[in-house]
Amino acid sequence: MKQKFFWKSFVSFSLAWSFLIIFISGIVLYIAPPGRVANWTIWTLFGFSKAGWQAIHTIFSYTFVILSIFHLFTLNWKVFWHYFTSKATTGLNKQKELLVSFILVIFVFSGTYFNIQPFKAVMDFGEWTTESWETVDETPPVPHAETLTIRELAGKYIPMSADSILLVIKQKGYKADSIGQTISAISELNNLTPAKLYSVISPEHSIDSLIPQSKPSFQGFGRKTISEVAQELGKEVNEILEILKKNGIEAKPTDKLKDVAESTGKTPMEILELIK
Repeated sequence: MKQKFFWKSFVSFSLAWSFLIIFISGIVLYIAPPGRVANWTIWTLFGFSKAGWQAIHTIFSYTFVILSIFHLFTLNWKVFWHYFTSKATTGLNKQKELLVSFILVIFVFSGTYFNIQPFKAVMDFGEWTTESWETVDETPPVPHAETLTIRELAGKYIPMSADSILLVIKQKGYKADSIGQTISAISELNNLTPAKLYSVISPEHSIDSLIPQSKPSFQGFGRKTISEVAQELGKEVNEILEILKKNGIEAKPTDKLKDVAESTGKTPMEILELIK
Protein backbone atom coordinates (compact mmCIF):
# COMPACT_ATOMS: atom_id res chain seq x y z
CA MET A 1 0.00 0.00 0.00
CA LYS A 2 1.40 3.35 -1.06
CA GLN A 3 2.01 5.63 1.90
CA LYS A 4 0.28 9.01 1.71
CA PHE A 5 2.49 12.09 1.43
CA PHE A 6 1.68 14.65 4.14
CA TRP A 7 2.27 18.11 2.76
CA LYS A 8 1.85 19.87 6.09
CA SER A 9 4.62 17.80 7.63
CA PHE A 10 6.82 18.35 4.58
CA VAL A 11 6.38 22.14 4.74
CA SER A 12 6.88 22.24 8.51
CA PHE A 13 10.13 20.26 8.30
CA SER A 14 11.32 22.39 5.38
CA LEU A 15 10.58 25.58 7.30
CA ALA A 16 12.54 24.27 10.28
CA TRP A 17 15.55 23.38 8.12
CA SER A 18 15.41 26.71 6.31
CA PHE A 19 15.25 28.63 9.57
CA LEU A 20 18.27 26.73 10.92
CA ILE A 21 20.33 27.44 7.80
CA ILE A 22 19.33 31.12 7.79
CA PHE A 23 20.29 31.37 11.46
CA ILE A 24 23.72 29.75 10.95
CA SER A 25 24.55 31.67 7.76
CA GLY A 26 23.46 34.92 9.43
CA ILE A 27 25.94 34.35 12.27
CA VAL A 28 28.71 33.48 9.78
CA LEU A 29 28.11 36.66 7.77
CA TYR A 30 27.96 38.69 11.00
CA ILE A 31 31.52 37.67 11.95
CA ALA A 32 33.01 37.17 8.47
CA PRO A 33 35.82 39.45 7.22
CA PRO A 34 34.95 42.34 4.88
CA GLY A 35 34.65 41.46 1.22
CA ARG A 36 37.96 43.06 0.24
CA VAL A 37 39.82 40.84 2.72
CA ALA A 38 37.73 37.73 2.01
CA ASN A 39 38.40 38.00 -1.74
CA TRP A 40 42.09 38.90 -1.32
CA THR A 41 42.85 35.96 0.97
CA ILE A 42 40.24 33.49 -0.42
CA TRP A 43 38.64 33.22 3.03
CA THR A 44 36.43 30.17 3.55
CA LEU A 45 34.51 28.58 6.39
CA PHE A 46 33.40 24.92 6.18
CA GLY A 47 34.43 25.01 2.52
CA PHE A 48 32.26 28.00 1.57
CA SER A 49 33.58 31.44 0.60
CA LYS A 50 31.91 34.62 1.86
CA ALA A 51 30.08 34.92 -1.47
CA GLY A 52 28.95 31.31 -1.01
CA TRP A 53 27.58 32.03 2.45
CA GLN A 54 25.80 35.13 1.12
CA ALA A 55 24.20 33.04 -1.61
CA ILE A 56 23.11 30.38 0.90
CA HIS A 57 21.63 33.02 3.21
CA THR A 58 19.77 34.76 0.37
CA ILE A 59 18.38 31.63 -1.29
CA PHE A 60 17.18 30.04 1.96
CA SER A 61 15.64 33.35 3.07
CA TYR A 62 13.53 33.34 -0.10
CA THR A 63 12.82 29.63 0.41
CA PHE A 64 11.60 30.35 3.94
CA VAL A 65 9.31 33.13 2.70
CA ILE A 66 7.88 31.00 -0.11
CA LEU A 67 7.26 28.05 2.21
CA SER A 68 5.66 30.37 4.77
CA ILE A 69 3.29 31.75 2.14
CA PHE A 70 2.47 28.23 0.98
CA HIS A 71 1.97 27.15 4.60
CA LEU A 72 -0.40 30.01 5.33
CA PHE A 73 -2.39 30.49 2.14
CA THR A 74 -2.61 26.89 0.91
CA LEU A 75 -2.41 24.46 3.80
CA ASN A 76 -3.94 26.60 6.53
CA TRP A 77 -5.95 29.15 4.58
CA LYS A 78 -9.34 28.01 5.88
CA VAL A 79 -8.18 28.08 9.49
CA PHE A 80 -6.52 31.47 9.03
CA TRP A 81 -9.55 32.97 7.21
CA HIS A 82 -11.97 31.63 9.82
CA TYR A 83 -9.83 33.14 12.59
CA PHE A 84 -9.58 36.47 10.76
CA THR A 85 -13.31 36.76 9.99
CA SER A 86 -14.38 35.65 13.44
CA LYS A 87 -12.16 38.27 15.05
CA ALA A 88 -13.37 40.90 12.64
CA THR A 89 -16.97 40.25 13.57
CA THR A 90 -16.49 39.88 17.33
CA GLY A 91 -13.76 42.48 17.61
CA LEU A 92 -10.16 41.94 18.51
CA ASN A 93 -9.95 40.92 22.15
CA LYS A 94 -6.12 41.14 22.21
CA GLN A 95 -5.81 44.83 21.51
CA LYS A 96 -3.21 45.39 24.22
CA GLU A 97 -0.97 42.61 22.89
CA LEU A 98 -1.35 43.93 19.34
CA LEU A 99 -0.41 47.45 20.39
CA VAL A 100 2.62 46.31 22.43
CA SER A 101 3.89 44.14 19.56
CA PHE A 102 3.52 47.07 17.15
CA ILE A 103 5.41 49.38 19.53
CA LEU A 104 8.18 46.78 19.89
CA VAL A 105 8.63 46.52 16.13
CA ILE A 106 8.72 50.32 15.74
CA PHE A 107 11.22 50.59 18.63
CA VAL A 108 13.59 47.99 17.13
CA PHE A 109 13.28 49.48 13.64
CA SER A 110 13.86 53.05 14.84
CA GLY A 111 16.72 52.06 17.16
CA THR A 112 18.45 50.27 14.31
CA TYR A 113 17.86 53.09 11.83
CA PHE A 114 19.06 55.86 14.16
CA ASN A 115 21.93 53.68 15.45
CA ILE A 116 21.15 54.05 19.17
CA GLN A 117 21.89 51.71 22.05
CA PRO A 118 21.61 48.79 22.51
CA PHE A 119 21.36 48.25 18.75
CA LYS A 120 24.50 50.30 18.11
CA ALA A 121 26.47 47.97 20.41
CA VAL A 122 25.34 44.95 18.39
CA MET A 123 26.49 46.53 15.12
CA ASP A 124 29.73 47.84 16.66
CA PHE A 125 30.55 44.35 17.91
CA GLY A 126 29.94 42.99 14.43
CA GLU A 127 32.26 45.61 12.94
CA TRP A 128 34.91 44.88 15.57
CA THR A 129 34.70 41.16 14.81
CA THR A 130 34.90 41.84 11.08
CA GLU A 131 37.90 44.13 11.44
CA SER A 132 39.73 41.62 13.67
CA TRP A 133 40.34 39.45 10.60
CA GLU A 134 42.30 42.24 8.94
CA THR A 135 46.10 42.34 9.18
CA VAL A 136 48.62 44.36 7.20
CA ASP A 137 49.48 41.36 5.01
CA GLU A 138 45.85 40.43 4.46
CA THR A 139 44.54 43.87 3.58
CA PRO A 140 44.14 44.39 -0.17
CA PRO A 141 45.93 47.51 -1.41
CA VAL A 142 42.92 48.77 -3.35
CA PRO A 143 39.30 47.58 -3.47
CA HIS A 144 38.92 44.54 -5.74
CA ALA A 145 42.69 44.39 -6.32
CA GLU A 146 42.29 40.76 -7.34
CA THR A 147 40.47 41.90 -10.50
CA LEU A 148 43.48 43.88 -11.78
CA THR A 149 45.46 42.45 -14.67
CA ILE A 150 49.25 42.26 -14.91
CA ARG A 151 49.04 45.06 -17.47
CA GLU A 152 47.10 47.24 -15.00
CA LEU A 153 49.56 46.49 -12.18
CA ALA A 154 52.65 47.30 -14.22
CA GLY A 155 54.19 50.72 -13.71
CA LYS A 156 51.19 52.25 -11.98
CA TYR A 157 51.13 49.89 -9.00
CA ILE A 158 54.33 47.87 -9.26
CA PRO A 159 57.58 49.51 -10.48
CA MET A 160 58.07 46.89 -13.19
CA SER A 161 56.96 46.42 -16.79
CA ALA A 162 54.11 43.99 -17.53
CA ASP A 163 56.48 41.63 -19.34
CA SER A 164 58.89 41.69 -16.40
CA ILE A 165 56.10 40.79 -13.96
CA LEU A 166 55.03 37.92 -16.23
CA LEU A 167 58.65 36.73 -16.41
CA VAL A 168 59.03 36.83 -12.61
CA ILE A 169 55.91 34.67 -12.17
CA LYS A 170 57.21 32.08 -14.64
CA GLN A 171 60.76 32.13 -13.25
CA LYS A 172 59.38 31.25 -9.81
CA GLY A 173 57.67 28.18 -11.21
CA TYR A 174 54.13 29.49 -11.51
CA LYS A 175 51.79 29.45 -14.50
CA ALA A 176 50.62 32.57 -16.31
CA ASP A 177 49.44 32.93 -19.89
CA SER A 178 49.51 36.64 -20.64
CA ILE A 179 49.74 40.14 -19.21
CA GLY A 180 45.98 40.40 -19.73
CA GLN A 181 45.23 37.84 -17.01
CA THR A 182 43.88 39.05 -13.69
CA ILE A 183 45.50 38.39 -10.33
CA SER A 184 42.46 36.28 -9.43
CA ALA A 185 42.76 34.11 -12.56
CA ILE A 186 46.49 33.52 -12.11
CA SER A 187 46.00 32.79 -8.40
CA GLU A 188 43.33 30.20 -9.14
CA LEU A 189 45.52 28.65 -11.85
CA ASN A 190 48.35 28.16 -9.32
CA ASN A 191 46.21 27.37 -6.27
CA LEU A 192 47.34 30.56 -4.50
CA THR A 193 45.56 33.43 -2.82
CA PRO A 194 45.81 36.83 -4.56
CA ALA A 195 47.73 38.09 -1.52
CA LYS A 196 50.28 35.28 -1.86
CA LEU A 197 50.64 35.85 -5.60
CA TYR A 198 51.38 39.52 -5.02
CA SER A 199 54.13 38.62 -2.56
CA VAL A 200 55.54 36.35 -5.28
CA ILE A 201 55.44 39.14 -7.84
CA SER A 202 56.95 41.80 -5.64
CA PRO A 203 58.34 40.29 -2.38
CA GLU A 204 60.82 43.13 -1.89
CA HIS A 205 58.03 45.69 -1.59
CA SER A 206 55.54 46.13 1.21
CA ILE A 207 51.89 45.58 0.39
CA ASP A 208 51.46 49.35 0.36
CA SER A 209 53.55 49.57 -2.80
CA LEU A 210 50.48 48.58 -4.77
CA ILE A 211 49.06 51.99 -3.90
CA PRO A 212 50.25 54.79 -6.20
CA GLN A 213 52.31 57.20 -4.10
CA SER A 214 50.65 60.20 -5.73
CA LYS A 215 47.22 58.94 -4.68
CA PRO A 216 47.27 57.31 -1.23
CA SER A 217 44.52 54.92 -0.21
CA PHE A 218 42.24 55.67 2.70
CA GLN A 219 40.45 52.32 2.59
CA GLY A 220 38.67 51.62 5.86
CA PHE A 221 39.04 55.15 7.28
CA GLY A 222 35.27 55.40 7.75
CA ARG A 223 35.43 52.93 10.64
CA LYS A 224 38.20 54.85 12.43
CA THR A 225 37.56 57.36 15.20
CA ILE A 226 38.63 61.00 14.91
CA SER A 227 41.54 60.22 17.25
CA GLU A 228 42.67 57.33 15.05
CA VAL A 229 42.34 59.44 11.89
CA ALA A 230 44.45 62.16 13.52
CA GLN A 231 47.15 59.61 14.35
CA GLU A 232 47.10 58.21 10.79
CA LEU A 233 47.40 61.69 9.25
CA GLY A 234 49.97 62.93 11.76
CA LYS A 235 47.73 65.70 13.03
CA GLU A 236 46.58 66.80 16.47
CA VAL A 237 43.05 65.78 17.48
CA ASN A 238 42.15 69.31 18.52
CA GLU A 239 43.37 70.60 15.16
CA ILE A 240 40.98 68.26 13.34
CA LEU A 241 38.09 69.10 15.65
CA GLU A 242 38.73 72.80 15.03
CA ILE A 243 38.72 72.27 11.25
CA LEU A 244 35.43 70.42 11.48
CA LYS A 245 33.95 73.09 13.75
CA LYS A 246 34.88 75.82 11.27
CA ASN A 247 32.90 73.87 8.68
CA GLY A 248 29.88 73.66 10.96
CA ILE A 249 30.50 70.07 12.08
CA GLU A 250 30.47 69.15 15.76
CA ALA A 251 32.41 66.01 16.66
CA LYS A 252 34.18 64.28 19.53
CA PRO A 253 37.53 62.41 19.46
CA THR A 254 35.71 59.09 19.97
CA ASP A 255 33.26 59.62 17.08
CA LYS A 256 33.75 57.42 14.04
CA LEU A 257 34.39 59.19 10.76
CA LYS A 258 31.42 57.50 9.09
CA ASP A 259 29.08 58.58 11.92
CA VAL A 260 30.27 62.17 11.60
CA ALA A 261 29.71 61.96 7.85
CA GLU A 262 26.21 60.51 8.21
CA SER A 263 25.20 63.22 10.68
CA THR A 264 26.11 65.91 8.14
CA GLY A 265 24.84 64.23 4.98
CA LYS A 266 28.35 63.83 3.61
CA THR A 267 30.50 60.82 2.74
CA PRO A 268 33.50 59.77 4.89
CA MET A 269 35.79 60.76 2.00
CA GLU A 270 34.34 64.28 1.90
CA ILE A 271 34.96 64.67 5.64
CA LEU A 272 38.48 63.32 5.16
CA GLU A 273 39.14 65.86 2.42
CA LEU A 274 38.07 68.64 4.78
CA ILE A 275 40.42 67.33 7.45
CA LYS A 276 43.34 67.00 5.07
